[in-house]
Amino acid sequence: MADDEKNEEQDAPKSNKMLIIIIALLAVILVGGGVAAFLMMGGDDGGSEDEAMTSTASPAIYFDLKPPFVVNYAWKGRQRYVQINLAIMTRSEQVVGALKKHMPLVRNNLVQIFGAQEFDELRTPDGKEVMRQMALEDLQKIVVDEIGEEGIEQVLFTNFVMQ
Repeated sequence: MADDEKNEEQDAPKSNKMLIIIIALLAVILVGGGVAAFLMMGGDDGGSEDEAMTSTASPAIYFDLKPPFVVNYAWKGRQRYVQINLAIMTRSEQVVGALKKHMPLVRNNLVQIFGAQEFDELRTPDGKEVMRQMALEDLQKIVVDEIGEEGIEQVLFTNFVMQ
């Protein structure tokens, strides 16, 4: 009986050592698999360009062009009007300053763009989008001429009423 107790005591440390080795081996495999999965999904390569752009980009500035633009059209023998409120999205105070400085030119060009459109086309989303893109291009040209770089991200219609 004494011999049986000695054998059991010797088996217990061996099984504990084996259990510890198995747990350590599983931990190494799990950690290695996690690292491999992380690297395969893109990993951390020092920060992506998108992260760098958003962390260093200035907040958006919205500049409303006041008063609203009112343009008249002759459509099917009747007088029609379109009222448009615009906001400019930029990230530079310099752009806002250039727009304020050249506001008569800005308003003149936009009134000409809006007045040159066909009333039927403005009734469609595509027609509004074409006009918005034309306004963006014209405003970009004014800003580039003034400060030497494009700074307007969006031209936004904040109100568009047709009557």
